[in-house]
Amino acid sequence: MRHRHDIITAIACLVLLAQFGCGDGDSSATQSTGNQIDGKLDGAGGDSQQSALPTASISPVSQSSQAAKTQLGVIKTASLQREQLDMDDLDNGTSSLANEEVKIEKLKADSAEWKVREITRLRVQALPKTEDVDDLKKFRAERNKKIIQLAMEAVKQTHADKEKQLLFTVGVRHLLDAHLQLALQGDQESIDALYDHSESLFKRDPLSQAAADAGYTVAKFANTSAQQYAMQEPRWIEEFVKQSRLFASRFPKETIRAPQLLQAAAQTCQLYGLNKQALACCLDLEVKYPNSSETEQVAGLTRRLRLKGQPLQLAGETIEGGFVSIDDYKGSVVLVVFWATTAKPFIEQLPEIQSLSKKYRKYGFEIVGVNLDEDEPAIDAFQEKTSLDWRQIFYSARDKRGWNNPAAVYYGVRTVPTLMLVDHSGVTELVTSDAKKLEEPLRALLRKKTAANAK
Repeated sequence: MRHRHDIITAIACLVLLAQFGCGDGDSSATQSTGNQIDGKLDGAGGDSQQSALPTASISPVSQSSQAAKTQLGVIKTASLQREQLDMDDLDNGTSSLANEEVKIEKLKADSAEWKVREITRLRVQALPKTEDVDDLKKFRAERNKKIIQLAMEAVKQTHADKEKQLLFTVGVRHLLDAHLQLALQGDQESIDALYDHSESLFKRDPLSQAAADAGYTVAKFANTSAQQYAMQEPRWIEEFVKQSRLFASRFPKETIRAPQLLQAAAQTCQLYGLNKQALACCLDLEVKYPNSSETEQVAGLTRRLRLKGQPLQLAGETIEGGFVSIDDYKGSVVLVVFWATTAKPFIEQLPEIQSLSKKYRKYGFEIVGVNLDEDEPAIDAFQEKTSLDWRQIFYSARDKRGWNNPAAVYYGVRTVPTLMLVDHSGVTELVTSDAKKLEEPLRALLRKKTAANAK
């Protein structure tokens, strides 16, 4: 029994090393409609140098950054959950870390425990003293291949032993992490391996931690690939959505990682106008994880994605100190413009919006602005310069300005311009970020209004 204690205690030490020392740190994490994906994807070249894209990543970051910055879509998530060891299973024994190291040294050569220890040694091995990027990549690739070989052997030795399932899970995690590092460098064999391992582990035991870890690793691979290559290959966004929804479907008890993946996928899709896919992820969150913080965080986005055909809810303080409501415009066709003085996409589209106002105002077309600036003088100067004459929702309370504007929060607005076209009865016809898409539906709504007035 004491021998069993020594082995399990050694495994416990290795688990801690595996949990906190598993990454090589060489994945360079650095969106349009994509083709539907079936099965595996070919890898994009690992040497491509791409600029940062506004995809939603799954890295722990602050939620307070401004949406107009490049970190706009970054979504707060956590890393892999730690295994919780029940110390009662270790014969109530307590040992110092120094004693554990001695026991590890006594492991039998070529045992699964020994191989996991060798993996740990490889992971903490110092990089060669060179500044040559190619040499460093080659070193990391060779190290990951060694780790894969050792991990595969450890997995084969433990997969059928019920008493070694914890060691099996550790071996799987090392295996997945090494394949992930290679896959992110464009290694097609490792890309295939990630997908194959995910499927085989799920078939082996769909309730196992190893199966969940494998599914999460594939989703993480798709997320990182979307960040790097989505502008050139939009299929990666589709793949990230597919793998996130698959993970949530297969592992509903993953109440931390599944909601985080779904939220990141929803945010990524809406940034690139993939509203159907974004809504699908939001609805998965609503149904599967109704009480999660991620569901609460995408509530505004969900509301906006469902807005077409629904009455628009909009009211607030004006910059002059008054109050404006969408109900004030019943009988007119209204365009609601979420904007900011520093938003280049809005400034570029402003002439198109002003042209529509000048052309159709006499037929009952009005514009209401929702300004997302922080300071009033900037708005005054911009209005003078551009001759804006719309009523503007802008709050005197500083905590209700910028992205905290209640209207922006209510509809999950995180990009400008966001344009909402509303008919004469207050029902939303169109939500878009492209002013060039406004004129045709605007003309149709004005004809509808005229016909209604004639009756």
